[in-house]
Amino acid sequence: MTSKSDTTAKAAASKTTPWNGTLSFETMAEEGRASLDSMVEATTIAAKGYGAIGSAWFDFAREAMTAQAGAAEALVGARSWAELSEAQTGHAKGAFERTMAAGNRIADMTVKTAGEAMEPIRARAEDIVERYGKPAI
Repeated sequence: MTSKSDTTAKAAASKTTPWNGTLSFETMAEEGRASLDSMVEATTIAAKGYGAIGSAWFDFAREAMTAQAGAAEALVGARSWAELSEAQTGHAKGAFERTMAAGNRIADMTVKTAGEAMEPIRARAEDIVERYGKPAI
C-alpha cells in the first residue's frame, strides 16, 4: 500500500517546475529566449510609437513657428492699440489652444504606445505564471 507522502512526492516529482529541480538547461534556455523575444518585440513597438510621438512634437513645433510668424506680421501691421491688443489676444488664445490640443494628442499617443509595448511582456509573464506559478504538489 502506498502512503500519502509517497503519492505526494511522486506527484511533485512528475511536475516540471523550476522549484523542484526538474527543468533541463535546454528548457531554461528556451524560456530565456522566449523572454528575450518578448522584450525585443516590446522594444520594437516602443521605438515605433515613440518615433511617431517625436514626429508629432516636430509637427507641433513647426505649426507653432508658423503661427508665431503670422502673429508677428499682425502685430507689426497693427494701426492702433486696439488692433495690437486684439492681435496679441488672438495669438495668445490660439497658441494656448494649439498647445493644449497637441499636448492631449501626444499624451494619448504616449499612453497608447506604452500599453502596446507592455503587451508582449505582460503576455509572457502570464504564460510563465500559468506554467510555473503553481505549487508542485
